[in-house]
Order: sequence, then structure tokens, then C-alpha cells
Amino acid sequence: MKIKQTQEAVLKAFREEIPSIYFSDKTPEEFNQYKVNMHFFYRDLMKFPTEIFQGKKLLDFGAGTGENTIYLENWGAECTLVEMNPDAHEIQKEVFKKYSINFEKNTFINDSIYNFEQEGAFDIVHSRGVFAHTNDPDLAFKKLSNNLKENGYLIYGDGNKSGNFQNMLQRIAIFNYAQDWDKMVDVAEILFKEDLDRSQKFINRTRRSIIFDKWVVPRLTNPSVKEVLKWFKDNNLKFYNCYPNIIPNFIGDSLHHRPLLNILEMENLTLIPEAFWLIQNKMDNDVLPNSYIGVEDFGDSLNKMTSLVDDINLNDELNLDEMINISETYVSKLSNIDLLNDLKTRTKTFHDELVSFVSCLQSKDVNDLKQLISSFKQLFRGSQGNRHIDFIGYK
Repeated sequence: MKIKQTQEAVLKAFREEIPSIYFSDKTPEEFNQYKVNMHFFYRDLMKFPTEIFQGKKLLDFGAGTGENTIYLENWGAECTLVEMNPDAHEIQKEVFKKYSINFEKNTFINDSIYNFEQEGAFDIVHSRGVFAHTNDPDLAFKKLSNNLKENGYLIYGDGNKSGNFQNMLQRIAIFNYAQDWDKMVDVAEILFKEDLDRSQKFINRTRRSIIFDKWVVPRLTNPSVKEVLKWFKDNNLKFYNCYPNIIPNFIGDSLHHRPLLNILEMENLTLIPEAFWLIQNKMDNDVLPNSYIGVEDFGDSLNKMTSLVDDINLNDELNLDEMINISETYVSKLSNIDLLNDLKTRTKTFHDELVSFVSCLQSKDVNDLKQLISSFKQLFRGSQGNRHIDFIGYK
């Protein structure tokens, strides 16, 4: 019963403001650019070549307006779109009529993911940005997995609990000063105009649809990476890849090591990336140099030490004292590196601002909070956390 009540509440909100439309009401150039972006996402970031979709039967749970499914059809998939919002359901059919390669090979179903039953029928199952709005995401993931064939791929994307921490604080602030939808929209504009401006810059949506997606919708829950990996284990799925990456970049087993790394058995490795996602407010190009201060110094000594023995031969002489001295320099330089120092410094500022934010919520005047937020350096700045992560699993 609670699942049905949650569905009805979410549906009511999304029928008031249909889930975000990215390109179907815009120009063909915007659609083509969106396809280019998603091709880069799958091939270069997820390491999942788009050729894999060719000739595959694909199920999209919570397909919305179909704008995150149509490019998969363009890459050769025969798509079944399941969507409970009748308004979005009608839009997706128009999107496919306009952009699909072979419209007749696709199926459109206006229903809940909990009611759909075609176990083991699909080569690829896909759901992005949906489970956060369901009452039972564990069951929804199980349904997704059950519809997948052996040797098939599961593509799942949604919010991350840490990455959405700031978004949840924004919801608290909005709910603190507003009880009805129109007032929520007004308060969101007062407090978080910068965030709305940024969202519109990256994806040309209406401000009202952004506000409904992020804050107004009555159900918005996000799993940690650890919880998602448990879903993989519980449903006998292997971890294939994800973006952003959750595996530290210093792993280095060769093909011949046994046992090979299984991220499903080392889930605590994911906690450091989530700490970064919690406070992320800048582009990686700006953040990474601050984490790697001093690396060039130890890199020189590392190169000297390894070059000393590179291509060494039978009659070559090795200066052992020189090797020891270079090694000591390398160790000394390396000890000065703290890859988490920037994270620690920024998180301390984040914490201090969080304390003042929570205290200010007691004020009756929304403009008091607006003035406080304008003084922040970390909290509610820039991207305000890395809110979304995509996973690919293998059955």
C-alpha cells in the first residue's frame, strides 16, 4: 500500500511539472549535441562502446519523456519503455516518432515498474534517475535485474547519498519557509538562484522543472555506493564499471594476479570518493592541482632512481651509494605529499558553514538565510556536490 501511495504522490508532482525535457521541444542541433555528449559518456567515461547496443533488446524502467532512451535506439537497440506518468508516456512516443531509426520496433508501456513482468527477456536493462523517487528501491533494483538475460548488462544511474547531501539541505531550507508548491518555487529562487542559473547553463530546462526535480518532488532518497554494491551482490551481478570512478587510482594488479580485485568485497574503498563528492563545488581541472601539490618534486627523484637501473646490462657498473641517496630523497619528498590535505581543509570550512546554516534556519525571515548563504565559500557553492553516479553491471 505504501508503494502505491508514494507512486501517486510522485506522479502528482510530476504531472504538475513534467520531468525535465532536454531537447524535444528545441532544435535538431540540440538533439545532435546531446547524442554527441552521450556517445562520449558511454564510450570514453563508462568504457562501454555504443556498438554493444546494436541488435539488442533493451528495457528502460522509468523512461520519462524518452530523451534518455532515444539515443540508445539510434545506436541499434530495440527499446521497451516503461513509464507510469501518462503525460511523459505520450511525449516519449512523439520523441521516438521524430528521432527513432525504426519506430515500429519499439514498445511503449504506461505502467509502474513494480507491475511489469518479462523476466529474463532483455539483453540490456536501463534505469537512470528513477529509483530515488520510489518507495522501495531495493525491490525496484531486483525487478530490474530479474528482467535481464544471462550475459546481459544492467545500466543503473541515480543520486548518491553523499553527493546529494547539499541538495537535501536545500530541501530542508525550502520546506522550512514554504508549504505549497508555488511558494517552494519562490523560496528556491530567493535562496538558490546561483544553483538554478548553473543548472540551466549546462542543460537548457525550465527553472520550474529543475525546482520540481530537485526539491519539490515528495520522494527523493539516494543510496550510498556501498548500498548499490550490495544490490549487485544480492542480485548476482558483477561490477563492470561506473562513473565517476569509485576505485582508487593506485591499484595495480596484473592480469595474472589471483584473486583479482572484486570491488563488491571491498566496499569501504568507496568512502573516500564519496567524501569528495560531498563537498564538490569546482571542476576537476581546478581541484586536482591542489591535491597534488609537491608531486613534481618527488617525481623527479622517482624518475632518477628508476632510470638508474633501466636497461642495465651485464658489464654496466651501478653506483650503489648514488641509488641509496636518490632513494632517500624520494622517500623524503614523498612523505611531504598528502593527497587528502585539500579535502580536509575544504571540509573544515564546509562544517563551519553547515553549523551556521542550521542555526540560521530558526530565523523567520528567509532573507536572513539568503544573506548568510551569500557569505559561504564551500557550502552551496558551484556544483554543490556530485549528485549523480552511473553503474554498469554484468549478469
